Amino acid sequence: MKKILILAVVIFSMASAITDAQIASIAAGNWSNIETWGGGVVPAATDDVVISAGNTVTVDVDNAECKNLSIDGTMTFPDVEARSITVNGSVIIGATGKFNTYSSGSPTALRNQKITIMEDLTVTTGGIIDMRRGSNPNVGIGTIEFAGSVTSNISLSQTSYGSSIEEFNGITINKTGGAKVILKTGNLYMSNNTSTGPTYLTFISGMIETEGTSVWGYMTTNTVGIVGTSSSSFVKGNLGRGMSNSAGATRIFYVGDDEGFRPITLRSSTPQGATGAMLIVTSVLGDANNSSTFVGGIDKVSEVRYFKVRYYKGASGAASLTLDSLAISYGLSDGVSPGNINLRAAYSTDERATWTAVQQTEPYVTETSDTSRVGGDMLSPGITLTDGQIIYLALARVSGTTENSLSGLVHAVEKENGIPSFFMLDQNYPNPFNPSTKINFSVPLSGIVRLSIYNALGQTIEILVDEFLDAGSYHVNFDAGKLTSGIYYYQIQANGYSQTKKMSLVK
Repeated sequence: MKKILILAVVIFSMASAITDAQIASIAAGNWSNIETWGGGVVPAATDDVVISAGNTVTVDVDNAECKNLSIDGTMTFPDVEARSITVNGSVIIGATGKFNTYSSGSPTALRNQKITIMEDLTVTTGGIIDMRRGSNPNVGIGTIEFAGSVTSNISLSQTSYGSSIEEFNGITINKTGGAKVILKTGNLYMSNNTSTGPTYLTFISGMIETEGTSVWGYMTTNTVGIVGTSSSSFVKGNLGRGMSNSAGATRIFYVGDDEGFRPITLRSSTPQGATGAMLIVTSVLGDANNSSTFVGGIDKVSEVRYFKVRYYKGASGAASLTLDSLAISYGLSDGVSPGNINLRAAYSTDERATWTAVQQTEPYVTETSDTSRVGGDMLSPGITLTDGQIIYLALARVSGTTENSLSGLVHAVEKENGIPSFFMLDQNYPNPFNPSTKINFSVPLSGIVRLSIYNALGQTIEILVDEFLDAGSYHVNFDAGKLTSGIYYYQIQANGYSQTKKMSLVK
């Protein structure tokens, strides 16, 4: 019996080693060639792979796969279209490692390659990741997709733009189950390219966060290229965008915070001069009032959030950049009431000590959609930013008006015990009600949750919840004291889920 048990343990250990091995390269060669690998075995999905120093391994298949990937030599792609590799774990590029899309020079045509990473990406000091190689129109480009249900942490070593050191081309965010992509260290630079193999930042699901001073830099100097943004897919943190190297330009910054998605639009009237320069925008939760004074016919700025805008000229950009137009998005959760002309955008150039209203050439009527924007009129004079200079933007209201509280939501969302397994919107209780009622809802995934009240005409009456919530069960009270009797509807939207129910107010 003892011998049988020992034999079983040995067999189990051998099986574990076979199914979850570490395989290192022993020579330069193709991924699919057994002579490239120690032990003469081509890596499989559960194998940890090491590209050894001095070896160049070429991904010559369209479905290479491994668990974790450590690169101390060179990992590259051939002069062939549509090769791919999926890393089911993490990628680490060591001090002598290089991960690029073509070994040297230019391929004979445009070559699109794909890298899917399920977990983390780390580039240590000295390591190189170069996802765009060659000269137009003959370039090898790599699109990296961060996928799966595990949060991906990106740790980079560079803070300055380097076209052959740490340069990314297309990036796709495809995270599920509340997972996200977090830029932990360094600045991430996506290539400035708009023609052959253009650079796209694509959101399918999930969001990007940046920590500390790290910046997610989208360098492409065109108006499109960031696609798929939504209330649950945006950049929380520092988003940098290239403006234009040769002229003025308009850019949308798809930023937000824990309370929601709030993109802003900026227009420059002067060129930035060189790739690597950019405007950096951050949405900041908190009161924009810093014991401030107000100029231009306003008496209050947002208590909910403000935006920080900084110019970074990089190694060789223009010494300054001038802004001549700006627009800020808003929703009912910003304390903005629909149907009035008393909302303004405002800016501060002195650390929020003074706020100046952006004047309107035509009256702007507030709306109910979170895609609504206020501003867009010409700034006269424009605002000129030098390298490293910061200005602040915020919503403001016309002096003497009260329709726009700019105080955000006042509804308390209370969490209950337990994690639900599915989305649920309960019938309000009591129903019929007068004047208040309670609404229970459950969300099995963390994310932005919006709970809105509509009248029988489909007009938004109030937003009870519009914020990031952890997975859980919640309830919120709705007070209809100012409404007339009738049928009303309440709708929840969260992580692609939507449900609407009817309730009756009887006074």
